[in-house]
Amino acid sequence: MKIKMTGMKNILLGVSLMVMLLLCGCSNDALNGTYWRNEKTGEWLMGIVDGQVVYDCQFWNITSQTEEEDAFTIEAENGKEKLLVNISKEENNLRTFTINGKESTCSYISDYYLPDYPEKDETPLANNNYQEGDSVTIVGWIRPLPSAIEWLKSKIDEEEGNSHEVSVSMIANILTDEEPSFKAPIDSLGHFTLRMPIVNTTSFYLDCDKWDARVVAEPNETYFLMIDPIEDKKLFMGKNARLQNEINAHSITPKAYGIDNMEKMGGIMNILDSVKIQTQEKMQELDNMCKEHPTLSERFRTYYRNKILTNDARNLMQGMYLAPNDEVPEEYRQFVDENYWKLFAEPYTMEAYTFSQFLNDYSFRLQQNVQDKNAYTMKWIMESAEKDGIVSLSAKDRAAIKQYDAAYPAYHEKRKNAPDSLQETIDEEFGRNDFVKNVIEIQNRSPQYQDYSQQKYLMRELELMVKEMDAREWSETVQDLMLCRILYKNINWSRQPLGKEILTFTDEHIHMPAALHAVHAINDKYEKIGKGELTHADNLKSNEAVKDMSEGEQILKKLLEPYKGKIVLLDIWGTWCGPCKMLLSHSQEEYEQLKDYDIIYMYLANHSPEESWKNAIKEYQVMGENVVHYNLPDEQQKAVENHLGVHAFPTYKLFDQQGRLLDVNADPSDLDALENLLKRISKK
Repeated sequence: MKIKMTGMKNILLGVSLMVMLLLCGCSNDALNGTYWRNEKTGEWLMGIVDGQVVYDCQFWNITSQTEEEDAFTIEAENGKEKLLVNISKEENNLRTFTINGKESTCSYISDYYLPDYPEKDETPLANNNYQEGDSVTIVGWIRPLPSAIEWLKSKIDEEEGNSHEVSVSMIANILTDEEPSFKAPIDSLGHFTLRMPIVNTTSFYLDCDKWDARVVAEPNETYFLMIDPIEDKKLFMGKNARLQNEINAHSITPKAYGIDNMEKMGGIMNILDSVKIQTQEKMQELDNMCKEHPTLSERFRTYYRNKILTNDARNLMQGMYLAPNDEVPEEYRQFVDENYWKLFAEPYTMEAYTFSQFLNDYSFRLQQNVQDKNAYTMKWIMESAEKDGIVSLSAKDRAAIKQYDAAYPAYHEKRKNAPDSLQETIDEEFGRNDFVKNVIEIQNRSPQYQDYSQQKYLMRELELMVKEMDAREWSETVQDLMLCRILYKNINWSRQPLGKEILTFTDEHIHMPAALHAVHAINDKYEKIGKGELTHADNLKSNEAVKDMSEGEQILKKLLEPYKGKIVLLDIWGTWCGPCKMLLSHSQEEYEQLKDYDIIYMYLANHSPEESWKNAIKEYQVMGENVVHYNLPDEQQKAVENHLGVHAFPTYKLFDQQGRLLDVNADPSDLDALENLLKRISKK
């Protein structure tokens, strides 16, 4: 809501603007807006800007400043310490800075970036072995703050969207594959401080209002970023800020192939040659840059070499999706392994965002390879379930299972080679077999079967994955990262904790403490959720009323029947669906905004195991007096979806008070639009 400005607020605005103009600039002081470099080390030592000194990654307010024959004395403080700076006369474009008694010979920084450092540095990139608890701090100053007047107005008017902040983008946690969000406010002077955890040396972009900077942050470092468009400067300060300044002054941008462009290269094997040529060209560009600037650090070379390899390996993994019938030649995988994967340098987090994308595709292909080599037969899973007391099998059941396993390979091959438009028809054709119906009936006998089979398949896959990684002679670090990501994503996808057998496997095979903690942390979360009680247990409805029905229209009509006279918002979702869960997390906001309408929220879960289903409902508090949840058997759920024409998740449908389906967009992600729709239907 926009608040009207009072006379006093107008006065405050005027005063604030005057202060802003003074702070931004505009002194005629000869030192104002100057930046100084230590000639011996090559580092940015000090900046003197708008009544403040930037030194040791801190802001120091100038309390006094005197000048005598081109020599200066500055006294400043930061609230805790005092700073005494004596600056000599200029001789041969150099000045001596004596800072609290310590002398440094300095030159004025005239370029946008810091000049090349005087000597080459062979120090390797920091590698903390992916330990927990490390962080990086970025202190910054954008001078002057862009749109300063608008910023002040936004503070007074409280207009949403006008606030200024610094945020982090293009970052990923390689243990969990999540993209964390880190932000910090920018104050009225353009100052900010952002502190965030990092797993290891990590690259990201720092988005500062209208400006950005690439940062490759090493653990437990503090950097000061100065962006000064008035003096045309972008500089990093810090005890170990050399790499930041080198990357911002000298950049190499690898090419990102889109799938469309890769398709134009011809056959899948042609992609290898094209990408390899690109890699060689970029490596030559890196070599030329290092020859032209011979003091560039070894960290600079390592970072860009890894960036080129990781980027092109990611491109190659994307190219695998162009393989006919999804069958990737073994030579393709070997090419990626030998020319890219085995050449990556640690820490793998140095280009974490791209590396995570590469690992996503690589792990998918590796899991697919494991599954293809080691078919999970229905006989294997059913006999395991019988042994563990989940199901009981009759002679008829065993015959149906044998028929199922005999027919499945041909069905799978036919489906794999068919266009997307025919796959559903092939599924339906296979599902009409009596032995398939018998197998589905066995699965539906036990409410524990879905959870059990999910855990059993995962355990088998993990065992086979470890054998595959051992055969490829992967390092312990790489195996830990891969297993951690698979387990974390499985828990996050299923919304249920791991079984005891898999937890034991986890503790035996993951040795990296941070990776082990990541898995246990999310596992503990869902164990706790699972033990919690539903505040509205009656929200979970029995399927008894529709147990003998198979037609989608008939099932849906029966589910809607008790709610005649009310509007029904139907949400078709799944525990495996990320966008579904994201929207469910805002359920209570939805219920609060629409509380004045006589509405029933009905949720139908697609292919969601019982425990996962309940945990997601509890986690996101998808509960209330007017909320109902159904978890129908897969065949019934599919029948309802076919009747409604559901092709994406989540899907929302709105029914009026007479149970009629309305041809409207009922997406709750736009609550205001949904409320206006309900007003018209309710005639409020």
